[in-house]
Amino acid sequence: MTTASVLSKSFAIVREDLHRLYGAACDATTIDSILDDVIAELSDSAKVTNFLPVLAEREAIERIKASSSCKDFAPRQEILFADSRGSGRSQIATALAYHLAGDEVFIRTIGLNPEDGLNPRVVEALHDRGVDTSRLTQKTITPRVSHRADVVVLMGIEETPAVPGDRYIEWDIVDPDTLADDELQSLIDDIETRLRALLAEMDVAVA
Repeated sequence: MTTASVLSKSFAIVREDLHRLYGAACDATTIDSILDDVIAELSDSAKVTNFLPVLAEREAIERIKASSSCKDFAPRQEILFADSRGSGRSQIATALAYHLAGDEVFIRTIGLNPEDGLNPRVVEALHDRGVDTSRLTQKTITPRVSHRADVVVLMGIEETPAVPGDRYIEWDIVDPDTLADDELQSLIDDIETRLRALLAEMDVAVA
């Protein structure tokens, strides 16, 4: 891999992290513009490129904080929901988190062994409750999906995956695949109760 391609990949990671942390305070165009300016300035003067991504991230963060286009903020906290397939339990938690907290917290969802896409009964049950599911995606663990989260919620899985996090909590949540409709609604109620408590612990405002 050439030096240019390595740098390009590293800058892409920096860009993703900036959006993850500061996307609630600045619009995407502002973040991209600030980072592009920083990269251009540093690249013009740099004789050694090894530390360019780190320097670019630090400088971009300072400019984001100083930008009049961005509101006062602290970096967003992140919750990562992990279950066996990433099709049901974690998707319920993710949809409810967006429903309750909007973009005040950054949400990620992974399945240890994702298969068969999202559970359609889960999606339908959430729709019936007026919960938006348009942001749901099924993902496996990859180096760039698994950012270091403030909280990693393990949902019905016995083994802690290699997911970086500051705190790990376990929710003993059954797989919704075999549940009757009324049991599925009870499961959603249970996850919402747990989620409201978690958001309160994290001092995240709930609508």
